[in-house]
Amino acid sequence: MQEALAGLQGSLVSVTALAIVAAVLLSQLAAHLAARPLRELIGAARRMADGDLATRTVTRGSDEAAQLAKALNLLAEGLSSSLDELRAERDLLQGMLVSMQEGVLMLDGAGGIVLVNPALREMLLLGPDVAGERFDGVVHHGELRQLFDAALGSDAPSLGEVEVAGLKPRRLLVRATRLHGEPGGLLAVFVDVTDMRRLETLRRDFVSNASHELRTPVSSILSAAETLRDVAAADPRASARFVDIIVRNAERLRRLVDDLLELSRIESREFVLRSEPGDCGVVVHHVLSLFRERAEKKRIRLAARLPDDLPGAVFDKQALETVLSNLVDNAVKYCPEGASITLRAAPAGASVSVSVEDTGPGIEAGHLARLFERFYRVDAGRSREVGGTGLGLSIVKHLVEAMEGTVRVTSVVGQGTTFEFSLP
Repeated sequence: MQEALAGLQGSLVSVTALAIVAAVLLSQLAAHLAARPLRELIGAARRMADGDLATRTVTRGSDEAAQLAKALNLLAEGLSSSLDELRAERDLLQGMLVSMQEGVLMLDGAGGIVLVNPALREMLLLGPDVAGERFDGVVHHGELRQLFDAALGSDAPSLGEVEVAGLKPRRLLVRATRLHGEPGGLLAVFVDVTDMRRLETLRRDFVSNASHELRTPVSSILSAAETLRDVAAADPRASARFVDIIVRNAERLRRLVDDLLELSRIESREFVLRSEPGDCGVVVHHVLSLFRERAEKKRIRLAARLPDDLPGAVFDKQALETVLSNLVDNAVKYCPEGASITLRAAPAGASVSVSVEDTGPGIEAGHLARLFERFYRVDAGRSREVGGTGLGLSIVKHLVEAMEGTVRVTSVVGQGTTFEFSLP
């Protein structure tokens, strides 16, 4: 009996031990299975934190783990959408900054460069890696620094114009304003007004020169007319002389007005050339015939040197005649008696080169660069004496360029001058 009880007791112990082991194993398995969703959530959260917002967790059931998984998925979707919007705004802003003609500069509170667009890099000749550097260490410009300091010390924007030196000096209009929310921060916009200021200068010079050119003959006409009124009856010979003065100055006024109108017409947007293939030699001979009588009065020899195989060119007949007429007219005016004027044309690659050469007094090198400016004269007194308006060469330049050509001038004092232009 005791042996049976002992055996039963041993069996119970064994069964109990097995049950305990099984319970432990089952509890560990249950814990493992219960923790797997949490481990998956932790892994997904880490991947999201590393920037992989495309990661999604698998939701099963409706317990707390499933609710947490759904919340993580919604968070990832929201973050991904927000980042896409931020990237789109960043790309749009970057595109705007790149395409702007105005320069844009942003500085932080320490004066470091936060943002600079390509237009400003070109204006200030900045390198590609200036972000983070102090602006004062990159650009040394006292007026610009004063402008920035004025903006930082006021709630109102600071506006000023500065000149930037270099191979191509520029005039820049700068508007600087303090950045709110960034103590000491600054935003500046730069506008290149170099061409605008140059045009304003040209306009002022043009008005001044035109007024002067008009005033001189008008004064002569008025003076001659007043004198003629007083002496007409008493001195017929004097009357004839003063009438001649009036006619001569009226003719000068007419030429000046005609040239002004011609230049205005050429520069207008409505001006269109009727270029077509043709023989420029025909125009050369026609222009020579127009000036032959005037040249003979001064014993000036006119000649044309054209090769027999001169190729055709594309040009506007009226424009080419105007160009050659202005050049020959100048040569006849300024050449002394006994000089010669030669018109040449020759092939030059894919174009035709046309030149007007004279053996006149020549022009000093310092004047050559400005010859094609309006009203510019090498000798203003002599130009008015021979009846020049100061606009002929400007008309020549505009017409040649309108025909897609280029005009050049070379001269040697005491030997003569050559104007040469090309036709396509």
